[in-house]
Amino acid sequence: MTHLTKTTANTRATAKGFTLVELVTVIIVLGVVSIGISGFVRTGVQIYADVTEREQLLSESHFVVERINRELRLAIPNSSRIMFNSANTIQCIEFLPAAWTTYYTRLSVMSETTSTSTANIVEFAFNAANFTLNTNEDFAIVYPTSNEDVYDLGHNRRKAIEGCTVNTEDGPGSCNDDVSDNGIAELTFNSAFEDLSPASRLYITRASVSYCAHASGEIYRNEDSINTAQTVYTSGTLMANNLNNDFTNTLEVPFQVFDATLTRNGLVHILLTFELNEEIIHFSREVHIPNVP
Repeated sequence: MTHLTKTTANTRATAKGFTLVELVTVIIVLGVVSIGISGFVRTGVQIYADVTEREQLLSESHFVVERINRELRLAIPNSSRIMFNSANTIQCIEFLPAAWTTYYTRLSVMSETTSTSTANIVEFAFNAANFTLNTNEDFAIVYPTSNEDVYDLGHNRRKAIEGCTVNTEDGPGSCNDDVSDNGIAELTFNSAFEDLSPASRLYITRASVSYCAHASGEIYRNEDSINTAQTVYTSGTLMANNLNNDFTNTLEVPFQVFDATLTRNGLVHILLTFELNEEIIHFSREVHIPNVP
């Protein structure tokens, strides 16, 4: 009996393992620790995702606002105009960027008894902006005092440029390639202008630019020929997503144009609201058109 008892005791002493209570305790502790770690990891991942979305929204929205801002600052005076579609779900702002701005020393106007339809301007050959005149594509605008003066050819303030020459030592030359003897280039039109500019300014433009904001969240950019009637574009080059303006509220529409007064130049108010996953960014910009007719 003594021998059997001793063997049994040795067997029990050398046996290793965990009791059920110990296993349950370890499982509970690991579960609590896992919940804490997973919550910490989940919070970190959510913060990273939120920051990434906010950065993406800010970057895209800032790009389109800055792009519109810069292009509007080069707009020809009184060329900005706004149009809605019939359902008031699309609003477009259209303007004519000034491809080149110069001064004239002589201009044919209708009040003069002359058969010429020309303008002598400060030449632009070898200019720093690398501007190249395209005859029969570019237009000259002189003293546009209203929106109609810019877009309606019947007002005789916008004329297609049919030719351009300069006088050199070897005779007439191209405005884009040669430098004239006196720094003056001569533009040719099909008819005379309505009036002179008090500042003797002449603007050259090539096409119209439109930014169209959609209630569905997109902003498109379009570049097209100059037309009397404004076009509301339903597509184009996508510039931004996630626009969230209230088009039914006149105070929250994306674009507003204010005509020039005696105390200030023309003004375009840009109000854009962007939203992505409850992240909201508001932009409010007032763009002054510094050029004067």
